[in-house]
Amino acid sequence: MTSPFPPDPASAGKEGRGIGLCDQSQEEHFSMAQPAQASCLSAEQSRAEEIARLNDAARAGTLANSRMVFTRNLVDLLAGDADDPAVAQVRQFQNQAALLRLVRETPIDPGNDPNGERDFGVVTFLDRKIFWKVDVYENDGTFQWGAETPWDAQTSYRVVTVMLATDY
Repeated sequence: MTSPFPPDPASAGKEGRGIGLCDQSQEEHFSMAQPAQASCLSAEQSRAEEIARLNDAARAGTLANSRMVFTRNLVDLLAGDADDPAVAQVRQFQNQAALLRLVRETPIDPGNDPNGERDFGVVTFLDRKIFWKVDVYENDGTFQWGAETPWDAQTSYRVVTVMLATDY
């Protein structure tokens, strides 16, 4: 349904992020019958659920259009303080595998997930607070931040960044 009112400036450019999906002005939104509002919420909820599913797949390492990266400070912590570079590298790989398992298996705190997209989490590893977050980019070769259709696996690319809380 196309609105006779100009689009709400507050929702401009926020399609797919839970705002402005129904292309309605505030006046039309509040005057519509309940079924139309339910349909609008259903579309928003459906998109948020698909974004959450894709974010979960990226975090699990099963989404082709994604990658996981660790910050330098976190990699240094994972390697430990061994003098022998080979020992440090083995420790880094072992700790990285253990941390990835923890990130993938730890439930997301609802307080860290206000939009239901499962794009941020916190774990404790080696007595340090570790954050992970999912950023969504355009999958068109430009990798511009903020994909226009983050619920579409073909047109979006996800980067899961794992970092020390102090890196955030």
